[in-house]
Amino acid sequence: MEYEFLSQYLAEKYTEADYPVIRTQTIDFAHRRPFAGLRILEATPLFFNTSAKILPLLAGGADITLSLIPGVPRDDRFVQWIHSNGIATTAVPDDSFDLISDCIGLHAHLQPRIGYAELTHSGINHYTHCAKPCFNSDGGRIKRIEGALGTGDGLIRGLQHFGLDVGPGQHWLLFGFGKIGSGVGIRLRAAGATVTVVEARANRERLVGTPVGDFEWIDMTDIQAVSRAAQTATHIVTATSVSGVIGRNYPIEAFRQGQILVNIGAEDEYGPAFQPEEVLNGKVAVNFALEEPTHLRYIETTFALQNAGLEWLLRHPDAQGVVTPPVSMEEQLLDIVRHEGSIASELRLIGL
Repeated sequence: MEYEFLSQYLAEKYTEADYPVIRTQTIDFAHRRPFAGLRILEATPLFFNTSAKILPLLAGGADITLSLIPGVPRDDRFVQWIHSNGIATTAVPDDSFDLISDCIGLHAHLQPRIGYAELTHSGINHYTHCAKPCFNSDGGRIKRIEGALGTGDGLIRGLQHFGLDVGPGQHWLLFGFGKIGSGVGIRLRAAGATVTVVEARANRERLVGTPVGDFEWIDMTDIQAVSRAAQTATHIVTATSVSGVIGRNYPIEAFRQGQILVNIGAEDEYGPAFQPEEVLNGKVAVNFALEEPTHLRYIETTFALQNAGLEWLLRHPDAQGVVTPPVSMEEQLLDIVRHEGSIASELRLIGL
């Protein structure tokens, strides 16, 4: 079987409890072959643990091509390795694909025969008025595993990669408290840091009653309060998924007072007013400096959901626009994690 090299890599690198949903999906797809004869453009971030994303699709009969266009985060060592094992790549994708597994909406301009499955919250905005269906992998509860648990963990490991620790005495100013920001805040506070959150007034209730207590809040529209907080912070981290939100809305000099600036979102949230060298990892999400930006155990269920979304598109040829993951689909995948996953005990932290 052409996907055996991926299966072998995962079995050697991880325990079975690190990817139970992908293992189950691979067995199912190999039996039913739902993608036989179909061309899929895979544009999710390309790192070694992306092997788990690709494995079920190959088992299901798909002809996979990896997108190498600018903007898709990738580890070139992984790309070289997987290409040497027979997986096609392209830097100039076209309209010849049946399905597109997208990230950050970078391929929304293409016209696949059937439709798209988008990975990120920021990317789904590119598909709001799309004539063909786009499965919103970020639109349900499963993405909270990756966002709240996995990205927070990736932030801590990313900082360590640059020789930085998190602990008492640090005052972090955190922009955004959604799926990603809430996980970041919880991880930072659990490590002993003080955390203040900049958020919209409408989202203030998110900061109350978290597993690590309430968070101090600053209204994102209060420019003076945000600027004062920025100047007194030791660290600033952005997790809003809004491109250029800092430079566009706040006095940039307030962020140039010796603080360590960090981004953990999919977009450049500081914007063109900030040079790459001013922000850790050149303004790219700090966990993408790692060989494994998000541990497989936190992201495998999201991978499986996006793959399941691609199959959903096959079964609903008349669908249009953005499609929210069906509750039954998510519950089926979550049930596997709850019973077989190494993160089962952590799911309570995010209400799953």
